[in-house]
Amino acid sequence: MASEIIDIVLDPTDLNAIDLSSVNSVCRWSSNFRFFDLSAGEEHYRLLAHVARSVRRPTIIDIGHFQGLSAAALSLATEKTVRSFDLISSLPSDPSVPTAIHIPNVRLEIGPNYMRDLPDHLRTSDLVILDIDHLGKSERDIFKVLEEAKFDGLLIVDDIHLNEHMQRFWDDIKQTKYNISSSALLAAA
Repeated sequence: MASEIIDIVLDPTDLNAIDLSSVNSVCRWSSNFRFFDLSAGEEHYRLLAHVARSVRRPTIIDIGHFQGLSAAALSLATEKTVRSFDLISSLPSDPSVPTAIHIPNVRLEIGPNYMRDLPDHLRTSDLVILDIDHLGKSERDIFKVLEEAKFDGLLIVDDIHLNEHMQRFWDDIKQTKYNISSSALLAAA
């Protein structure tokens, strides 16, 4: 598929106007729920919802499901399928507790096979969210898969300044990249 121009404006006022409340019910159980509704520049969930609505292809890839808050925010692009991957489940064992996997357009895949299947999913995606163990190695492995698959969309990497490993991973990326960390969004707010 030929590369397409994706034009996304990151206006803090517009980002902060995004209403996440329709997915609150599947996030309340999470120990991180207190961060979910924070403003753009403090947390990334509104940014994810905005970008998900802006991309064109029908699949969004969320690598690092953890408690599903990113998948919930991405799911606000209701016409898209969110394929959320993780090695282990961090979801409640009680199936009656609402989680992101109860959202109709979210598909969760747990286990190591997602790396094998990732290139197939990339064909219908122009957005990948990478938020995993923050040790750099796994991020590099996934980045290599993206390169080999000739992924030509947007890659959003969370916590690039969290530690030395993530900073080195970020610094080693040679492709065009933009740092839209919280300070940039807060300065414009």
